[in-house]
Amino acid sequence: MKIKRVRIENFCCLRSLDVSFDSITSLIGPTGVGKSTVLRALDWFFNGEKGGILSEEDVHSAAETKRIRVEVEFDGLTASDRSMLGHYAPDGLDTLSIWRTWEDGEDRITGKALAYPPFERIREGGGSREKTAAYKALRDQDPALGLPAVRSWDAAEAEMRSWEARNRDRLAEAEVEGTHFFGFAGQGLLGKLIDFVFISADLRAYEETDDSKTTVVGRILEHAVDRSEAEAQFTAIDEDAQAAREKVHREIYEPVLARLSGALSMEVGRFTTGRDVVVTPTAQVPKRAKRS
Repeated sequence: MKIKRVRIENFCCLRSLDVSFDSITSLIGPTGVGKSTVLRALDWFFNGEKGGILSEEDVHSAAETKRIRVEVEFDGLTASDRSMLGHYAPDGLDTLSIWRTWEDGEDRITGKALAYPPFERIREGGGSREKTAAYKALRDQDPALGLPAVRSWDAAEAEMRSWEARNRDRLAEAEVEGTHFFGFAGQGLLGKLIDFVFISADLRAYEETDDSKTTVVGRILEHAVDRSEAEAQFTAIDEDAQAAREKVHREIYEPVLARLSGALSMEVGRFTTGRDVVVTPTAQVPKRAKRS
């Protein structure tokens, strides 16, 4: 899956721009026309707050509403992509469109999918109780749909998805809420299929001296290197080192601390009975050094 087209509305210096992408795409123009803004808009689309928190100052000065919208159209969908994206990328559709919209401080993500229009009207309803009631009303009004009785909104949604999978010829394109595209902490669907790392021209080298996950180098290495085997070996090294530290503490400190404990206990015993003071060594676990 790859980016085919990007449409940006009311983002910074761009009131409206539509850019088609090829295998290699160059943005050429004088200073201030929005070349970097295109890349920053994509950074926000893919990475959300990691790509910069938006505010009203990011809205184009001539915009009629306080809304920013970035639409990305993908093509080159593989069988694996379709399997993960489900009803957003069924067989027969060559492209996938996803919108990220910021309006009055609210961040919303939607995608174009094939859906049954009456079901979409139910999904756009209020809370779970209202949507479940709407499902039951549609079931009573149109028995030919063959919808089963349900007790919860989750069950209703599952039945509607199942019905749509069986009745592809009755579906139409719809803009469907899709927060799971990005998920929590970057673990959403798109993060598993495509990653966007914005490397700014004014990147400060001293900020990239290690490969922590917040740096550009770290984000690239996160996808280029499988660290699982290395992390397992690092853990084993840490455990062996900790065991060695504890052995040194026992051999060097325990005899001295035992004598000190006895002396302290005798002194405390002069003022109270049944009280002992025990001093024992504790091997501190050093912090893991940063990888560079």
